[in-house]
Amino acid sequence: MKKSRLLIAVLAMLVAASGYAQDSYREAVKEYLAVTSQEALNDYWNMMDSVLKADNTFWFESGNVDLNQLTERYFKEGIMDYMTDFMCAKIKELGVTEAGLREYISLISTPEGQTYKEHMAQWVEAIKRDTTAFNGLDSLDSLKIMAGEDPDPIQVKAGIDPGYVDKYNKVMGADMAKYMQGLFDQYFNFFTMMFGGMSDEMSDEMKDMQKRFDGMKNWMAANIPTIALNNAYGIFTEDDLDFVAKTQTLEIHKLINLLPMNPGDMMSMGQGIMKNYIEWMEDHGAVMKEVIMIQP
Repeated sequence: MKKSRLLIAVLAMLVAASGYAQDSYREAVKEYLAVTSQEALNDYWNMMDSVLKADNTFWFESGNVDLNQLTERYFKEGIMDYMTDFMCAKIKELGVTEAGLREYISLISTPEGQTYKEHMAQWVEAIKRDTTAFNGLDSLDSLKIMAGEDPDPIQVKAGIDPGYVDKYNKVMGADMAKYMQGLFDQYFNFFTMMFGGMSDEMSDEMKDMQKRFDGMKNWMAANIPTIALNNAYGIFTEDDLDFVAKTQTLEIHKLINLLPMNPGDMMSMGQGIMKNYIEWMEDHGAVMKEVIMIQP
């Protein structure tokens, strides 16, 4: 009898320890997202907040709750839980442990880490400004792309120190080019998903649009490394490059492979967010219209 009670106690301890380990890993992922991606997530959530507010009366009955106020609360309180669970699965797949996450969280929280983070944000904004301008190529370059030709390639800016170029290329050139390429692949995967399976039914106008996007993607792939370098110079210091070199020896470096998500993952995440949003709204008093059906 004593042995049975002892066995039960040991099993209970193991179950409790397992649950704690899962919760602890999840908290580490949540902290990692907060210290590395919170600004970008907030920008995305603010955009989604506006979109969903516009559609609230389509999804829900007007009743005793303020739908817009509930939507704002969801993007402050509810969505981080969904994103944490989604990212837990992705980060685990890449073999990053809780210790690996906390090692990076500790490093990025140092003064040099905070400076690097600030410069990274400035760098990304500079690249976004450039690439937004390139997406609006003048009519001559657009015609070249539509004809299967390429505009002139981007050149390294005059005046960039050759020593800086060498160090940049050695430390972060390949990784950051891969990361930025992943972001653009992510963007273009949306159109792959939109056009997929429609080739026989597409109008000439849609075929022209797909051709333009394919041409732009190829042109971006060839020019992203130079775009990134041109914008790094004057923002990223050599101390920042030394910080990046430190991170490349850590487990966290595996997360370079998080992007791009394939169209299936993108669809799954989008559907998951929408399903999570509707369930959260219903849990907090919103009434969904009977005619609306959400796929599981």
